Amino acid sequence: MVKLQKASGGAAFALYRTNEAFFPLIGSVLNDEQDGVVYADHAVAPRQVYVEHAFGFAQIFGTPTPEFENALRQYLLVDKQFAAAKVRLYTPYLPAFLRSGDSDALRSYRQRFVFDSERGSLQSLHGQVLNTETRAGYVDQSNVAEIERRFGVVSRFWRSPDDFIAKAHAAVALVKGEMAAICYAAAVADGRAEIDVLTLPEYRHLGLGKFVVMLFNQNCRDAGLQPLWDCFANNSGSMALCRSIGFVPAMAAYPFFTINK
Repeated sequence: MVKLQKASGGAAFALYRTNEAFFPLIGSVLNDEQDGVVYADHAVAPRQVYVEHAFGFAQIFGTPTPEFENALRQYLLVDKQFAAAKVRLYTPYLPAFLRSGDSDALRSYRQRFVFDSERGSLQSLHGQVLNTETRAGYVDQSNVAEIERRFGVVSRFWRSPDDFIAKAHAAVALVKGEMAAICYAAAVADGRAEIDVLTLPEYRHLGLGKFVVMLFNQNCRDAGLQPLWDCFANNSGSMALCRSIGFVPAMAAYPFFTINK
């Protein structure tokens, strides 16, 4: 298992672009937009690759290679050498070492959705109001520090506030002038944006999640990006919200493994 340097990640990203299960958080590490590590079976001509985002999201892709997967099993399940508190492993491809019953306690299921513009709504909502108390807003230097204080998302994935402002395409909802909900791209790669949406507890059940996602979708359209939604299959609220806006399943629910230190 060879750790790839940033300059040698091009071949791995080219391989990943052909992968049906493409996650922007993984792509953002491969193209050095966000922090993480990349391991492969070969430094120059990788056949199988493991990517681990600094926040812990990870994925294995490429041609199954027994030697590489044995080393990866040692890394993940035995030595637990990862830096994050936990690895959150996307496994549309399921390696042999996670197929046994011994891994059942680590397994849950997630569902990937894509936006269907024929079913969904993309009308511009900027400057409009959801109701007499709620209006839309966007992120800039004047409010990014407040967004971090309220939601804690500016530094969760992106390297700097400037990166968040320029690349997260975030939209916020304000209730009586107070920030209440946000939708932003946790990562952007290869023309695709990974949605993250948060509503503060005291403002839930007011329709703010749908409001900010619609705003975010508008931002994505203006930027030429495809918004992607991914959530746990048992998260009925998230599943219902994305469907109500016009997202449709892109693939069957897939296994997702949470591996703690």
